[in-house]
Amino acid sequence: MLFFVVSTIFLVYLFGLALYDWNKKLLPVEPMVVATVIVFLYQLISGNVVSSVIGMMVGTGFIWLQVFVSRGKWMGRGDVWLAASIGAFLAWPGTGVMLYLTYVVGGFIASALYMAGVYRRGIRIPFAPFLAIGTVGAMLWGVEISGWFARGFGIT
Repeated sequence: MLFFVVSTIFLVYLFGLALYDWNKKLLPVEPMVVATVIVFLYQLISGNVVSSVIGMMVGTGFIWLQVFVSRGKWMGRGDVWLAASIGAFLAWPGTGVMLYLTYVVGGFIASALYMAGVYRRGIRIPFAPFLAIGTVGAMLWGVEISGWFARGFGIT
């Protein structure tokens, strides 16, 4: 029951930020810091702290590296904080699945938006909606996709 409540609140938070980013092309850092701490405390109570820390490090590190390399032109600090809260929530390997789905599905959607003329070169596409889609996909099919990866790499 607690997992259902936490998951529902997290999804409302996630989609609120995705809509905000879509409209403003900006993510407010303060609520994401609070959400990251709350989700991390939930994972601590649940006994999933190590996996949660790994998820936060992978999600944050991957997005931060892109911010650093692009000097903020590809995405901003808000995306880093959003990845931290998602990583804390999904833990590992869910965060890896989320990143995979974010870039595959997000790349397809972004390409379609460019081809349809909704966006053109030089206009920033908000990234939080793609992170939200990847998160929902990881929540729904994360176990199956991570098992698929493990089998593909000969881990299992």
